[in-house]
Amino acid sequence: MSALLAVIGTTLISQVWRAYVLGVGVTAPQLDLDQVFFVTQLGKYLPGSVWPVVAQMEAGRRWGASRSTMLVSSALMLAMLTTTGLGLGIVLLPWSSGAGLRQYWWTVFFLIPLIAMLHPRVTPWLLDRGLRLIGRPAAGVRLSGRAVLIAAAWSVTVWLVLGLHVYSLIAPLGATGQTALAVAVGGMALAWAVGLIVIPAPAGAGIRDSVLVLTLSPSVGPTAALTVALASRLLLLCADLLLAGLSMAVARAARSRAARSPSGADPVRTDGGGTSDRGTEGSG
Repeated sequence: MSALLAVIGTTLISQVWRAYVLGVGVTAPQLDLDQVFFVTQLGKYLPGSVWPVVAQMEAGRRWGASRSTMLVSSALMLAMLTTTGLGLGIVLLPWSSGAGLRQYWWTVFFLIPLIAMLHPRVTPWLLDRGLRLIGRPAAGVRLSGRAVLIAAAWSVTVWLVLGLHVYSLIAPLGATGQTALAVAVGGMALAWAVGLIVIPAPAGAGIRDSVLVLTLSPSVGPTAALTVALASRLLLLCADLLLAGLSMAVARAARSRAARSPSGADPVRTDGGGTSDRGTEGSG
């Protein structure tokens, strides 16, 4: 069950990104979006953790999207996940397990700028401002408020599912009930948020695990908490690899079917006026 929830939670993260990509006006097939997201996510395991964003900026070209447009959508996805993760941690952990918050209390100060970033006009404005400072034209990216609300709903769902993923690991150790569930959801959300804030750590390596261990230790003990954190890390890595492989296989199969499908020996091509080549030949 924990492995399945890891796959579901990772899949839901892609929906946060998709909401922003569509929200900035990019039109792309679902299969293309899935392949780009899941494959580029493997870059987060490299030092720096910015490689998925760089790869997504380049991948946007296939849909006619500029690097600036893709940067806004990817940056806002990370900001939304971090904001909702910190928020849930602050709400759930004080009355269930405050150990992680006591150690990483300073992350609370990131909430105000992160919340400001989530406003539909702020990040595009900051991007345009930065481009002007280096002598480049403004990107003119526009984001819909509806996209922000959709991304927020998906983000909260992500933390609930990944929290259940952790809960399914600690329940056999005797940590059950509402308090344990709050520890699992709040701990996982806070752990991921802190891992995203500490950018140089690949996929939050070490940081995310430390926060989760601190949070879970009062419920299951330090040794068991470490085991759970490492098991969660392994399952989420496997989920990333599985989804990347599946997305590439599905996209390849779709391209193969499209290549084999009969398209007709005399394709009709229309111009802006709606006149087809076939119709032109017939009228001659």
